[in-house]
Order: sequence, then structure tokens, then C-alpha cells
Amino acid sequence: MALRRLSLRFEEDKAVPINPRSGRKSKRGRPYGFDEMGYGRLRSAVEGFFAWLKSFRRLTVRYERLAATFPAFIQVASILIYLRVLQ
Repeated sequence: MALRRLSLRFEEDKAVPINPRSGRKSKRGRPYGFDEMGYGRLRSAVEGFFAWLKSFRRLTVRYERLAATFPAFIQVASILIYLRVLQ
């Protein structure tokens, strides 16, 4: 409850738009806020990151048999992507 009051105090913007064609409307409270410009930038950054992750064959094919090693290789790939961006 305290988190909800805190988020209402800062009027946090929501990132997911409401589909006007769905026929469903918000049942109560304030309508959702939607920042189109920020959403577009964030979405393109996330899609670009996943495109870079797919360039690693080991992750795309998923050679790892253990569930614990797959997230570890995702972290290694993320570090390599970050180092490429810094260069």
C-alpha cells in the first residue's frame, strides 16, 4: 500500500499504451499515461540488444544442457556487447 501511495505521489508514467480497439477500458483510477517518444527509444534499444544477442550462435542454438549455464552465457554475451559499444 505504501508503494502505491509513493508511486501516486511521483505520478509515475506508464509505458504500455491502451489499445482503443479492444473495447476494454480501465475500470477505476486515473487513465494510464503514455510517453510515445520515450517508449519508442526504449523499445528500439531493447530490440537492438536482442538482435545483438542473436548474433551469438551459442545462445541462438542453445547448446547448453544445464539451465544454470544458459543465463551465465547471456551475461557473458551482454558484457561483450557492452564492451563493443564502448569502443
